[in-house]
Amino acid sequence: GHSMPLLATILLCVPLLAEFTISRNRSIGDRGLKQLAPALEQCSRLTSLNLNQTGLRSQSVLTISRLLRQLRSLTHLNVSDNACGGSEHDKTLCAAVKAHPSLEGIWLPGRFSSDLRFQLVRHAADPTTTLTTVF
Repeated sequence: GHSMPLLATILLCVPLLAEFTISRNRSIGDRGLKQLAPALEQCSRLTSLNLNQTGLRSQSVLTISRLLRQLRSLTHLNVSDNACGGSEHDKTLCAAVKAHPSLEGIWLPGRFSSDLRFQLVRHAADPTTTLTTVF
């Protein structure tokens, strides 16, 4: 968590970044993601964001939803193997995924609402959407 402000500053120097992976770093957590989010929002060409195993909890679901609204070129988002999900914020994330214009795949945390996960699977079956993969 202590190095997140530095990483956020570095991200601001590479606005054309296409892929960003910080997986398997449980010390990031909700606070670290919140610190990185403003810099990530500036990466307008980001297509892949991997936050797998980063210690995220339910509080991060709102930050992830906001990132989805900002990162319109994102095609793949991995937030699996985190303790986020299973809260009232799941609906916000579900709506952000459904409204996203280019998202093709999302890997959700295990605690994510099974009803909302099913809604996303049904949404992925719609031929008019870009979403094809929901894990």
